[in-house]
Amino acid sequence: MNLLSHTVAGCAHAQRAAAFSVLILLAGCGREDVKVYHVEKDDSTPVIAPVTTPNRDSSVMPGQDNSALPQLKWTLPAGWSEKTPGQLRVASFTVTGTNGEIGDVGIIPLRATGQEIQLVNMWREQMQLPAATNDTADTVTIGDAQGKLFDIASDALLIDGKFRARILVAMLTSGGMNWFFKMTGDDSFVVSQKPVFLQFLKSISFTESTPTPFAHGMGMTPPTTPPTSGESSGKPIWTIPADWQQADPGVMLLAKFSIGSGDAKADVNVSALSGEGGGLLANVNRWRHMQLGLEAVDQTGLEKLVSTFDANGNQASLVDFTGTDSKTGKPARLIGAVVPVTGQTWFYKLMGDEQIVAQQKDAFTKFVQSAKYPNAP
Repeated sequence: MNLLSHTVAGCAHAQRAAAFSVLILLAGCGREDVKVYHVEKDDSTPVIAPVTTPNRDSSVMPGQDNSALPQLKWTLPAGWSEKTPGQLRVASFTVTGTNGEIGDVGIIPLRATGQEIQLVNMWREQMQLPAATNDTADTVTIGDAQGKLFDIASDALLIDGKFRARILVAMLTSGGMNWFFKMTGDDSFVVSQKPVFLQFLKSISFTESTPTPFAHGMGMTPPTTPPTSGESSGKPIWTIPADWQQADPGVMLLAKFSIGSGDAKADVNVSALSGEGGGLLANVNRWRHMQLGLEAVDQTGLEKLVSTFDANGNQASLVDFTGTDSKTGKPARLIGAVVPVTGQTWFYKLMGDEQIVAQQKDAFTKFVQSAKYPNAP
């Protein structure tokens, strides 16, 4: 799914990129010629999904696999710069056009599960497109191997309400992992950069490194932690309500909890993005439109919907909507909290049965307030 903002003072294209950054899971900054990147353990990398049984169908490597991610080599195209990768990424790049256009490229390794259509549909959802029933894609050369290329363009004007957006994703399966090379940005700019992106893919090579355990959450069974612990995995230290059940967070979340059962249930999802994560307005409208089928609001409308509260010294924004669950077609309520903390933005979402959500609102707020964030002052 990986959604950062780039700020270039006085640059209209950069403003458009920032508006679209809610759709970018990840970001970049660097140097020319051949670059070698050795994937090492990064305690800021979130747990993708706990592993409880070796054969479990999850989005991380099974617990018994202790092999190491390989080194990556590439040739950095002109106009591309590398910077520290965000969550889930092992490398990130900013692509700058001659007229100040901004694009984003990230490299993301995930366990090969055979369910890649779910990721394709996540990207399609981001572009406000209907789900696909298969992962039909073009063939693309990645290094000395053949991979798949997904080219997904929006019909709607998603960037600043004026420009269409486009996502290019190349996927290579190697050593039990799917490697995703993802470019996101303004439709016309991504189209113009596609030949450069394809050339970049051809320059990719893998070099095996000395076997060591994967980064936590990407190769070894994460250690069991008490409900108030999470710091070692890059998660906050939380106080989790007693009636919340921890659930498999999948590939794009840091944590997930289930409350209730059957039709009378709700889920709490937690995720984090670098910077502003696309901004409050874009994320509120994503929740409203994609989750509940509600109309988007402008900045003036947003101000009427948002309240604030103190979350352990950080000002959190709180929204509360009722609509129709886009997946089940049933009435649902969503309470969302957005908390900016030291260069990251944390997103908390409580959604489900209206009665359960109403009963859990206070517990949800206290859960957000209890968070002690890694690397926070």
